[in-house]
Amino acid sequence: MRGVPVFLAAAVLLAAGAGLVAAPAGRSAAGAAAPTRADLDALRRRVALLEGELALARSRKPYLVLDAAESQLRVALLGLTVREIPLASIDFDGALQAHEGDAMAALAQAGIVTIKEKENDPRLKPLTPSDIEAGAADENVADVLPPEAPADYELLFTQPALARIEGIAEKRTVWSRLAAWWSRPASGAGTGSGGMVLGVAVHLDETPAREIYRSLLPGERLILVPPRGLLLPAFGQEPPRSIKPPRQTAPPAPPQGPPPQGVPFRIPPPVEPSAVDDTAPGSDGASAAETPGSGEGAPPPGSESPDPQPAPSAPQTQSPP
Repeated sequence: MRGVPVFLAAAVLLAAGAGLVAAPAGRSAAGAAAPTRADLDALRRRVALLEGELALARSRKPYLVLDAAESQLRVALLGLTVREIPLASIDFDGALQAHEGDAMAALAQAGIVTIKEKENDPRLKPLTPSDIEAGAADENVADVLPPEAPADYELLFTQPALARIEGIAEKRTVWSRLAAWWSRPASGAGTGSGGMVLGVAVHLDETPAREIYRSLLPGERLILVPPRGLLLPAFGQEPPRSIKPPRQTAPPAPPQGPPPQGVPFRIPPPVEPSAVDDTAPGSDGASAAETPGSGEGAPPPGSESPDPQPAPSAPQTQSPP
């Protein structure tokens, strides 16, 4: 997987070189139009996005890309897109117009933020002593299935930014959508209230919104790409060079000395079964040994003396007639 960051680095160089090659190619091609300011801004945005993805790919951790220009949310790992979710709409509150900000700044085209917490996170509500006494900490008593993830929630970042995720139900009328929009609390981004500088409202299907909520963890990074014609304000976004790759662990050192030869232990010789071991307890010989008046007991089997044979009788002589 080491080739993925190398591929992203090559893509950054190719995208940066495309702007230099576009002008000569445009002059040589007959009728080719010169690149416009929108083309240059799109090229800068692509280079800034690739630089951010290259830094996050080297961290070997999953990250998200919220691309308003493409209207999609991507989940990536090591520079590879794991999942791509289309968005119904996305709004940036507090973004700057192209003529108001510095379009040459890479952090204005794509900014990296870190998730601090998500709304109604179970980690923020530890069990109380009364809950533990009621058996909430018991694995057999606790619910087997986790609670249903919300479809509408907020994400707070370590930077002064706020993201609002709103899931759209499949069967939802226009009046219900209008009521949900009216009851939505204002982020106050760009107005100085609450210290929020940037606010993002994302609208997508309800099922992906719940699935994204379960996968989000504090400390996970996200790349924000503003819509075309807008720039990100300076709200403390992390530059790609500040993200350090993980420390490489050294392989274990080989053992010192020559390797052991042969089997490290001695196998004992097999034990031959004896005649005494073959005699089962409770047999006739054992009962005879326990009978009183039998002396020292019956001899072991196979050691009895043979019965005495009778002596041959002398041949009888017959008298002559």
